[in-house]
Amino acid sequence: MSTMRTPSRWFYPAGVALLAAVALPVVASNYIVDVGLTIATYSILGLGLNIVVGYAGLLDLGYAAFFAIGAYTTALLETLLHFSFWETLPFSLAFAGASGIVIGYPTLRLRSDYLAIVTLGFGEITRIIATNLDITGGPNGIYGIAPPNLFGYEISSPRAVYELGIAFLVLVLVFAIRLGQSRLGRAWTSIREDEAAAEAVGVPTLRVKMLAYVMGALIGGFAGSLFAARFGTIDPTGFTYLQSVTILIVVVLGGRGSIPGVILGAIIVAGLPELLRFLDLWRIFAFAIGLVILMLLRPQGLWPAPLRRVAPPGEGAGRAAAFAPQAIAGDEILLDVRNMQRRFGGVRAVGGISFTVRNGEILSLIGPNGAGKTTVFNCLTGVIRPTDGQVLWRGTSLAGGAPHRIVHAGMARTFQGIRLFANMTAFENVLTGMDHRLRTLLVAELLALPSARAEAADHAAEGLRWLSFVGLGARAGERAADLPYGDQRRLEIARALASNPQLLLLDEPAAGMNPTEKHALMELIRRIRNLGVTVLLIEHDMMLVMGVSDRIIVMDHGVIIAGGTPSEIQTDPHVIDAYLGTAEIDEAADDAAGEKSLWDS
Repeated sequence: MSTMRTPSRWFYPAGVALLAAVALPVVASNYIVDVGLTIATYSILGLGLNIVVGYAGLLDLGYAAFFAIGAYTTALLETLLHFSFWETLPFSLAFAGASGIVIGYPTLRLRSDYLAIVTLGFGEITRIIATNLDITGGPNGIYGIAPPNLFGYEISSPRAVYELGIAFLVLVLVFAIRLGQSRLGRAWTSIREDEAAAEAVGVPTLRVKMLAYVMGALIGGFAGSLFAARFGTIDPTGFTYLQSVTILIVVVLGGRGSIPGVILGAIIVAGLPELLRFLDLWRIFAFAIGLVILMLLRPQGLWPAPLRRVAPPGEGAGRAAAFAPQAIAGDEILLDVRNMQRRFGGVRAVGGISFTVRNGEILSLIGPNGAGKTTVFNCLTGVIRPTDGQVLWRGTSLAGGAPHRIVHAGMARTFQGIRLFANMTAFENVLTGMDHRLRTLLVAELLALPSARAEAADHAAEGLRWLSFVGLGARAGERAADLPYGDQRRLEIARALASNPQLLLLDEPAAGMNPTEKHALMELIRRIRNLGVTVLLIEHDMMLVMGVSDRIIVMDHGVIIAGGTPSEIQTDPHVIDAYLGTAEIDEAADDAAGEKSLWDS
């Protein structure tokens, strides 16, 4: 699987820039080299925070804590246990990564402002601990940190430490690029776009967000070790809240999620104040004014992240084989709902309903607005928990299951209001729905091992077949938000099907469609059933419901008032009363006319 956003556009400029950076000590003074090392350090820190803020969309105001943990780990191991610099690196990574878990696991259920406050507190707690512990040297810090030694050569001169910093930057840069292109990077992007939708298509959002913190923490700890080696001394004043904000400015100024943007942001944040030194005390003020103006003119950053474009397989790879119809098993009960209830305070949204869904059927759930149909879907898929009752999936209770676990078990859904990942392509939307089925380890994917490449190619070919199945094969590379409304509906169905479900829940898929699109949707639903996928449908369009359903369940005010075949529902007086309010109409002719207008509309 190749990438359309490949490094081809900026690979050669980046290569030239890297060569220029490596050659800088040959032509520049020690002062310029020192500024260059500061830029490299901020670039490393920015790339780490970019994983958290840019890729996953999580606000972190205490990132300097991981920077401090890495620096103090190296300093303590060198001064107390006499480790070499290189021996301290695994411990810096381990302690920083463990700190990412400690802060991530209990707090990532929080969002937005609350998460920012917790991370701010974590950063300040880390600094205060470093200030008050005797082992860390208190406010005076730690001195006498030995410089790195490589093959008998001491890396202590400004130029040698600069080259070490560039080597560290290259390693982190490759790591960040590979992460961004991996399925984990795709999961982070889906969470940033719409966390609820990501969870509903199978992304384990809490675990994926925690991995963002861990990966970002690893890079922060790595930069901390470099910082300790550079100065030979550290103290708590280097890891303040201001440092965290500065790193955040690097990411936001350059462009969240943009790797070249982070490098550009680091150059501006670390380099521009030095160019303004002739302004003396006014330089910080001028720099701040410049930042404000830039953010007003370019709120998306100076170098915004490009659209994620993962190219479909080569010609014919995804079109060589279509999905073949499958034999449908007998009357096996897939879903058994028993006395399910849901209350919101004193409001009874669902009042003790019971029904079954059998393998291979198309079952429609209909009723007036406010009948509780979508609440039923939300209870079935783990979005909300039933207040009472049981939901059995193939005989096993789904009580308390997270939405992504229910998807993994074989139940997928679409939403009443379209919830695509708008800034991802149609192809990547579908791949996100399939990612939980991949078994290759992340390490193998990052190293591009043959097994990982082979599985990714199969993954991509199947994703393209799902797009072709719903008629969107030719639009695979288009941004989801740019697709026409009807195509967006079909894309959401393709994304749900990509999880390989046994039961597909469609929530008003015909809403907003014109008659031609509705007829095409009817045919698509039949083809889905022919693949061996059972369908549970919520829909208001009676022409579609009567045309595709094997059975129909009718709800009103949170309870089931009728159930049966389409012909039985058409003549049920309770259904007609619920829809048309005909309880006071006595003439049979008026009833018949009302029925005909309802079912033929």
